Amino acid sequence: MTHRIIDTHVHLDIIHEQGQDIAISLEKANSAGVEKILQIGIDLESSLRAQKISQEYQLKKQEGSSIPKVYYSIGCHPTETHEFPKANEIESYILENVKDENLSAIGEIGIDLYHTADSEKLQIEMLEQFLDLSERTKIPVVIHSREAFDTTYQVLSKWKDKAHGVIHCFTYDYDKGKKFVDLGFYVSFSGILAFKSAHEIQDAAKKLPLDAMLIETDAPFLAPPPHRGKRNDSGNMPIILDKMFSLRGELNSKVEEQLFHNSEKFLNRKAYYHD
Repeated sequence: MTHRIIDTHVHLDIIHEQGQDIAISLEKANSAGVEKILQIGIDLESSLRAQKISQEYQLKKQEGSSIPKVYYSIGCHPTETHEFPKANEIESYILENVKDENLSAIGEIGIDLYHTADSEKLQIEMLEQFLDLSERTKIPVVIHSREAFDTTYQVLSKWKDKAHGVIHCFTYDYDKGKKFVDLGFYVSFSGILAFKSAHEIQDAAKKLPLDAMLIETDAPFLAPPPHRGKRNDSGNMPIILDKMFSLRGELNSKVEEQLFHNSEKFLNRKAYYHD
């Protein structure tokens, strides 16, 4: 059976740096039924690369290639603290490309208290700057939140009904996920969903509203079993989808169709509660 899947968070450039050509990554994605991909920017340089990758492979697709369509985001990852001084430059780059339909999101941005807890205040300021930009441009945000639920939720709460987007690579429990959904955010599940120990995350995927969920690889990171510990790519998306099938009460066809629909809406800058 051929799936219809969208990988809503991938780092093709990092996969390339680790030894797998982007063309190969896209071929593997296509073979797995992945029709669209969101290439993520984590700083100014990688955001420039993300747009270039999107443009290059858009041309190949127009020439008849069967590879997935590549969208991109522009952002500043919360652990890239050395990039924070470039925030205004990154913001200008987003504003220059507001009308580019392949620019799907601002991000990834957010709060990380696992790697860089000492810069929490600066991370909050950065996140608020980009949430303000999201409100003005109506471009959704990709939120990275690691061991930082309270801070992330407090900041996002200030933008309820003003900014929207996705909590990517969700690693909290159902109650925390429901709070994000109630703020108007999608919740996205990565290969962690298939880890044997991920009971709280699996419980969240089982109970959260299906129309508020996305799936992703976060490749090259977080490869699902049986590839755990190896380089990840979009070719592993069916493993994540199959795990979602096992957790949900709906028909598999309904789950697949809804996740694809949600992901298309997100790529087209629409919140989950918008028609």
